[in-house]
Amino acid sequence: MEEDPQEKMNELTALLAKYFNGIQQMQEENKQLRQRVATLESENAALTETLEQWKNGDEWSSRVTYDNVVDQIASLEDASKRDDARRMFEALLKKSQVTQFRKDIKHRVKELNEDGDAYSDKLVAQVLEASAGKGLILDAKWKWAGAYWLLRWACNYPVDAKDFCKKIGSLEMDIAAEYECSYESIRKLCTLSFMDYDPRHMETVRVSKNDQGMFSQCREIVLKLLDEFQNASLPQE
Repeated sequence: MEEDPQEKMNELTALLAKYFNGIQQMQEENKQLRQRVATLESENAALTETLEQWKNGDEWSSRVTYDNVVDQIASLEDASKRDDARRMFEALLKKSQVTQFRKDIKHRVKELNEDGDAYSDKLVAQVLEASAGKGLILDAKWKWAGAYWLLRWACNYPVDAKDFCKKIGSLEMDIAAEYECSYESIRKLCTLSFMDYDPRHMETVRVSKNDQGMFSQCREIVLKLLDEFQNASLPQE
């Protein structure tokens, strides 16, 4: 008995749908992989730049440079990456300095974890909601990059820009659509090298010449947000 043409068409349609769904899924996985690679490349570039500065220095005489290296390594979320980076720099140190270097990194990791509890999600939502809008701190979507920079360090918010935006989206806030946090608006800014330094210690942040303009604008956003967090944390009379 000859197969019904309509049934053949239905089978073909189902196969095509399955095929295109598979392509769509692979494209999404590839997109996520590229974003992850971009994050890793940014972290590697920052560490490599600092490594070159150390190689060209003299006996690590600058304590600020040393602290920057410790901060960068401690800020890596993946413990295996921290270990790899630590070993890379240990090769440049005297044996007598290695033990202290490990202790400093361990201590800084502990500090970063403790600092992550500084602001609750409720307080973050309160401050951001009051700061986003016309004439306010976050009066343009790209300015969320400043919030990303601060919250990444002050609250251990995600380093990945897309995950950060998802985290912001999960907070209970009422913000007009034109001022909401947007991944497309901040994704490139979040890869700038100065983002790898704790903005609460501006005196230790190192900035490339190409990033000076954006750094100045993000610094202003961070400092204003810090004031808002401080005011919001004070006991209400």
